[in-house]
Amino acid sequence: MNDREQAIVICGAITATQALCVVASLTGDTDAQVAADVIYPYYCFDADCSVPTLAGRKQVSLVCLVDAINGLGATADSFALKKESVSADAILAAELDNAAAAEVAQRTITHRLGRRLRTITSFEVVVRPRGIVHKRFWIVQSSAARVMVDSMTGRLHPLKLRAA
Repeated sequence: MNDREQAIVICGAITATQALCVVASLTGDTDAQVAADVIYPYYCFDADCSVPTLAGRKQVSLVCLVDAINGLGATADSFALKKESVSADAILAAELDNAAAAEVAQRTITHRLGRRLRTITSFEVVVRPRGIVHKRFWIVQSSAARVMVDSMTGRLHPLKLRAA
């Protein structure tokens, strides 16, 4: 029996069929199959930033996603969310707590602003948690390769055929 859970998932641009077609066209294997879909957790934060400029302060808003498993942070473009019923087995468990994720988000946003604006001044950053969101990845198995396909971008990530 497969239990189902409600999860907030980022709306993807790539379906399972499209992921399968991309891999099949690259490998030439018409027998490629979607082996699984993985629902990956991220902490989502909205950030309101006050950036010093020559004419005063400028307000900047950013979205930051923090990987709930390995703790890596990244800023993101705006995205749509939908509530979806997914297999409980497909959802990976978060290993990072909300407080640690908020610290990563703060550092990520400050670093991003410093690089984008090419300055080392201090920024006023207010981070507001939005909660956990999930991103879908398709695992496609062909005779020649095992590939993870990102449902948002369609990017391919090769995986090992067998565990070592």
